[in-house]
Amino acid sequence: MQPAKFSHIFRPLLCGLTFATASPFSVFAEREPPIRTGLWVTQQVSENAGALDAFASSIRANHQLTGVCLHVPWKEVENEAGKPDFSAIDKFVAVLHGIGMKYQLGFKPGASTPPFVYAEGAQSFETRVTNPHRANFGEAIVIPVPWDPIYQRNFSQVIAQLGERYASDPLCVSVVLTCANLLSAEMHLPKRGADLAKWKALGNYEEKLLDVYKKYTDEWAKAFPRQEISLHLSKVLDLPPQFCERVIDYGLSKYPARFSIQNCQLTGRREDTGMMTYDLVQKYRDRAHHGFQSLASLAHDSERMGSIEIAVLNVVHAQGEYWELWHGDGLSVETSAAVARAWEEGRRLGYDAYKKKLISEGEYRARDEDYYRAKSRRRGNTAQTSAE
Repeated sequence: MQPAKFSHIFRPLLCGLTFATASPFSVFAEREPPIRTGLWVTQQVSENAGALDAFASSIRANHQLTGVCLHVPWKEVENEAGKPDFSAIDKFVAVLHGIGMKYQLGFKPGASTPPFVYAEGAQSFETRVTNPHRANFGEAIVIPVPWDPIYQRNFSQVIAQLGERYASDPLCVSVVLTCANLLSAEMHLPKRGADLAKWKALGNYEEKLLDVYKKYTDEWAKAFPRQEISLHLSKVLDLPPQFCERVIDYGLSKYPARFSIQNCQLTGRREDTGMMTYDLVQKYRDRAHHGFQSLASLAHDSERMGSIEIAVLNVVHAQGEYWELWHGDGLSVETSAAVARAWEEGRRLGYDAYKKKLISEGEYRARDEDYYRAKSRRRGNTAQTSAE
């Protein structure tokens, strides 16, 4: 592994920068202030120099943003076991150090697991991409079985190496709790009928997955001892919401000050109450730090995403602490400024008054006015929330 090139910057800045642990989550009313607030933007880490230059130019020009969510596919940084190359991450981090901007590391296994893991004998799970909004829709992909010991050995090792390199950076304030994933950092796993039959053949996957989440909650927390540990909620296989609750309860019992939950299906098409992940955020909002990520682009996929105003209503209703915008939205000064203005108004008025304002101005949409969802159902897919 390369030497920690930023260590000489990190250590002086760490003086006095601590995140105290809070009391057990049953008395979470006295919880610490949120580690993440405001508007964040998603950014794929790439070796492409043009992508880095475009990112640097855009991020320096946009003063609406609080931080950047760096998405890092595992196979892009480690081609040989135990020898990751973090140089691409370092270049993006260097840009953020130039402007003093916070960042989150979202390190993705799942379909981004390196081939050497399988070559070493890790058990694989073959499936297909079912999300029609992805460019590789319909393609065959493979992920590791999350409780496979060879996969876990390699993934645990790279988590520790990431921690050695970035945990001391005061601008690195968050990591995503990844471990059992498909294409993103959310909790999705393949769940078509044929997929579920294969999971069932592997035994009691609910308890095995719970053990995986407990293990990696602790491993991410150990490698990054002062950072937020962010769980990106989604429905897991055919398991009930109580499975996610068991994972959340474990995280809050161990790390109440810095365990957070995130809904990645925020829409502005109608109120999101009734969506499983949104309801989980509402249930835990007084005990767990929490935030949102847009389901789609506000600027280029507005039919699927909906309006800024209704999305703000959903964030305000759940008392969201931060909001992750899609890449194009977050790097657009115009779009992010519009979101910031609407969010500020929504917070100032509060949920009830802001809803009344939207109704009076004809901007509010009831559930039966979600025409995109109706069209999706007629097309035979459930792209709104569940597709990975």
